[in-house]
Amino acid sequence: MIIDFQTNAQNLYKVAYKTPEKVRFMVSDNKGGFSKITWGEFLENTIKITLYLDSIKPMAGRKAVIFAKTRVEWAYFGLAIEACRGVFVPIFHTSPPSLLSYITNHCDAEIIITEKPLLPEIFKVIKDLPNVKKILVMDNDTLNVETIKPIVNINEIYEIGSGLMKKNPDRFAQLLRDISIDDVSTILYTSGTTGTPKGVILTHKNLYVNSSDWIDVLGPLIPQEKIDLLWLPTSHIFGWGELGLGHALGFKTYFTNPIEALSLMPIIKPTIFISVPVYWEKLYLQAIASSEIEAEQIDKLLEITGGRLKFCLSGGAGLKLEVKEFYYKAGLLIIEGYGLTECSPTLTMNRGDDFDFDTVGKAFPSVQLKLAVDNEILAKGDNIFSGYYKDKESSSQAFDSEGWFKTGDLGIFTYRGFLKITGRKKEIIVTLGGKNISPVLIESRFKDTPLIEHIVVYGNERKYLVALITLNKIIAQRLSDIEINIIIQDSIDRVNRDLQSFETIKKFYIHDKSLTVENEFLTPALKLRRNQVYEAFRDMLDGLYG
Repeated sequence: MIIDFQTNAQNLYKVAYKTPEKVRFMVSDNKGGFSKITWGEFLENTIKITLYLDSIKPMAGRKAVIFAKTRVEWAYFGLAIEACRGVFVPIFHTSPPSLLSYITNHCDAEIIITEKPLLPEIFKVIKDLPNVKKILVMDNDTLNVETIKPIVNINEIYEIGSGLMKKNPDRFAQLLRDISIDDVSTILYTSGTTGTPKGVILTHKNLYVNSSDWIDVLGPLIPQEKIDLLWLPTSHIFGWGELGLGHALGFKTYFTNPIEALSLMPIIKPTIFISVPVYWEKLYLQAIASSEIEAEQIDKLLEITGGRLKFCLSGGAGLKLEVKEFYYKAGLLIIEGYGLTECSPTLTMNRGDDFDFDTVGKAFPSVQLKLAVDNEILAKGDNIFSGYYKDKESSSQAFDSEGWFKTGDLGIFTYRGFLKITGRKKEIIVTLGGKNISPVLIESRFKDTPLIEHIVVYGNERKYLVALITLNKIIAQRLSDIEINIIIQDSIDRVNRDLQSFETIKKFYIHDKSLTVENEFLTPALKLRRNQVYEAFRDMLDGLYG
């Protein structure tokens, strides 16, 4: 048993009673400004939802899907489900109805929590959701349509919850006392690069151990004034983790969306920014395009980020070395780590006083790491999940005979003990010559080519390798087609010089659009869906062998 264990809901109860007037969230008032939500209001809203859920039937072990964009109600409903020992199952808001139906049915969810704009997506598959008893909506009203499932809006939930609070004021505290460290907190369906999504089962213990490690390792870097700008999808463990850290460390969190996040930085002036690489790169490109003089570029970076940034974290994919070095010159250390959903999610992290930009850092205190014979990264620790929901075969295959979790990633340790990712075990190209090639290893060598947004290596059962390339639009628009082709070819030639002959890229195809989550070429965690890309561009890529 972990000493001083507490869930986010239990922490909320404690903090809100001590400092009820302190501001926890800032949300858009739809007039260009923000309205504040205090810890006390956060607690009250969470209690009302908790008691409403508890009144339907005991929630212990029961599943509730959350299908919505990032918004403050995510915090209320997520912690309410946790408070009454339910299991919350997030679904990314752009998921197609077929995936919504699959996950909802597979996890045995009885409740769907959503928002008004997404109700039509649910209605498309409502007849295929036999286990769902109610649909709860985060908005004040709902679509005026007939449906076979009861729909309850947030005002109705609050009204019922308020009555239950008066009737039994001690019920919420009683529910919190019943939470066990070994209760399942969430089932997160990994979007995966191929195949059917698998439900990762994470307990309160898994999440608590990992968040404790995170605070132990990175807590000293968090500034005294804690203001963050949350735009990451809270349906993903990266965004949900940022929200949870805000609960634990007392952030003042401004809720926004992917479109407005960067434009709000000089207005909100956050001291904390947690993001995927593409946003760090956009800010970098904007800064270097402002001047030929480095000092002026740095001034521009500080201006567009608000000038108060102290803590910078990048995750989801690797950030280009030149970007990290530029920020460092500006006095901003961008921290990177490595992990998987199955690991709650973090395994390694660079530190403020112990980092290597060419690696993903060193193991968290509660994590053990080692390399298999083929250099696959293996992990153990209390943060590691126990298995996939209703999938004994995949659960068994995820661990070796000694209980080490098989990450599927390949790596090496530097002489200083830092972990460096070298490729993906399962993403292997086998050429006609019988050579095994890691496309990820080759693709990672192009991270420092600003013009290239994505490069996808192709060539299974072929004589040689070719590549699909998409461009960074900001840079490409300043160049002619001839200049673009020259720069791309020079970059490929540079990388090819350091590769074995059978690993070199012989030809390439430039696609004029981006690979995105919306067109289903990237997962919500911004990982490449390699097979989908191969299938969609097969004719173009095969044409390069003519």
